[in-house]
Amino acid sequence: MVEVKINVKTVSGKKNKVTTRSMMFDDNISTVRQLITAAVKNCVDEYIERRETSELFNVLSPVDIENKAQLGKVAFNVNYGEKLPNLQTSVDNALEAFEDGIVVIFADDKKLESLDEFVDIKSTESLTFIKLVMLSGRIW
Repeated sequence: MVEVKINVKTVSGKKNKVTTRSMMFDDNISTVRQLITAAVKNCVDEYIERRETSELFNVLSPVDIENKAQLGKVAFNVNYGEKLPNLQTSVDNALEAFEDGIVVIFADDKKLESLDEFVDIKSTESLTFIKLVMLSGRIW
């Protein structure tokens, strides 16, 4: 297993900031397709684990209330839906988003271009996933 730093953009209170978290990957990942699949699997597993442990009583601190109020919604981090995410559907959506250019991935400072591109996960220090938001409107 290889530990890689993942750069994540978070919306927190008054500042939009990029935070770093760690994610474990298998040593045998060699393509962008395998990287995306492993990252999605990690995220789905973490979500399911958080959901199962969120039954504990949560209390919001004054700072949490202020941060959530600035985002427009004060609520506990509880998903009341009963449906768990489907891993294969999540992987398919992530692969399609990458192919369509909605998601861009950087391994260190190098932009990954195609699903079959080689990526050396063992020598990669950080990964950055960026979801692009398409804006629409009138030009005039």
